Amino acid sequence: MIPVYESIEWDNTWMEQTENTAARRILYVGDSISVGTRSVANPMGAGKVVFDNFGSSKSLDNPVFFESLSLFASQQPSRAAVFFNNGLHGWHLTDEEYETLYAVMLDKLIEAYGDVPVIPLLSTFTTSPYSPVERVQARNAIVSRLAAARGLRVIDLYSVSKANADRLTDGVHFDIEGYNALAEELLRVAETL
Repeated sequence: MIPVYESIEWDNTWMEQTENTAARRILYVGDSISVGTRSVANPMGAGKVVFDNFGSSKSLDNPVFFESLSLFASQQPSRAAVFFNNGLHGWHLTDEEYETLYAVMLDKLIEAYGDVPVIPLLSTFTTSPYSPVERVQARNAIVSRLAAARGLRVIDLYSVSKANADRLTDGVHFDIEGYNALAEELLRVAETL
């Protein structure tokens, strides 16, 4: 499969408090929602939980996605879990292609990082025509099904974001209170690891 690139392709990587060896560090893989959430989740984690974030527009068919992620992850001083989301990119993929590629990515994550929990995240609610909510729901059903088949826990950011839909600023991204709500859910799960 030849990858289809977006008009702007980007990676936003972030690792902080690298000297903090006592922190429960999460490899947080996602899109721009993960970047916004990480920016508030790390202060909320109060040095006990730290999210090392690989945010990217890369679609699941991008041939260097896993390689790029692996390079970033190799720099982590420790890892307590992998949180994974890629739902709001790669709209050129059919649901069948998305399911096949998501399954491959999950299996790669489990193989590479299976010594800690690998936890898929459901994608967030949108009101944007560029990220149709019906497709988000279909993808979330795929993620839930694939996670269940592998015995993986899932973090339901869809429900949290839908409950905070009034916090959407552009139909996809959130204001600070919306990101706070998402961060609280991530921290709630991270604190149980």
